[in-house]
Amino acid sequence: MATDTATTHANEAPQQAWVRWQREHADVMEGATRSQQVLLEAAMRFVAVIAAQPILLRVAAYFSLHAEMGLTAAQVGAAVRRIDRAMCTVRTLTTQQLLESIWAEIGRHRQPRLRPKHAGLIAKYLVDHPRCTQPEVVAFIERELGIDMEQQRLRRFLDAYGLLVFRPDHDRAEAHVARPTSSGAPISGAPSSCCRPRSP
Repeated sequence: MATDTATTHANEAPQQAWVRWQREHADVMEGATRSQQVLLEAAMRFVAVIAAQPILLRVAAYFSLHAEMGLTAAQVGAAVRRIDRAMCTVRTLTTQQLLESIWAEIGRHRQPRLRPKHAGLIAKYLVDHPRCTQPEVVAFIERELGIDMEQQRLRRFLDAYGLLVFRPDHDRAEAHVARPTSSGAPISGAPSSCCRPRSP
């Protein structure tokens, strides 16, 4: 079954989804026992709630196929809106393999971040570009590692791995400009207009 079908009815209430599903899959219901019909209804109502989230669909299919209720891949595929071949694959999974597939799916969508193994590459860039600014380092990291990050996070990383030693002058200057006052405004070296300069 196509994923866009699930998306079309994503906002449908479970009861409405179940009534519609029975009408569209009368042949599946006719070939199922009463117990299987109950399980199919539970799976269908669950699918209506999760709005076609792939990982949860896989869990629903795994539960239905391993409940030892005699449901076929075609019946479960109709309930979770997936093709029979995909259901056959889910049926062969062990519990551990299911969990590993879920973790792998989650890992692909995690935001990448700087790790200790990246410190060497960044240190080399700082040595090769001693006059680089923080925005330039951020741009290098995004270009070379595909990691988007804020300058404040970069500074914490450089500090944690002792890389600030490669840019002491720049670090002091940038920290002075970036450090906010109590009002949130940057500190300026010029005297305030509301204060008279001290006499020598």
